[in-house]
Amino acid sequence: MNNKILGLIIIVFGGLILFSKLEAAVWVSAISIGIGSGIFIFWKDEGKDSEE
Repeated sequence: MNNKILGLIIIVFGGLILFSKLEAAVWVSAISIGIGSGIFIFWKDEGKDSEE
């Protein structure tokens, strides 16, 4: 599983948590979307040497 797929999974998880009825859903959603977007955008795959 590469980092782009992992980041997208965490972002979708954060979006789904936002619609739950938990009290801390907004905080958990914001944190998971932030971590997921950080992984998706900034964390490079180690197997790829060329920039795409």
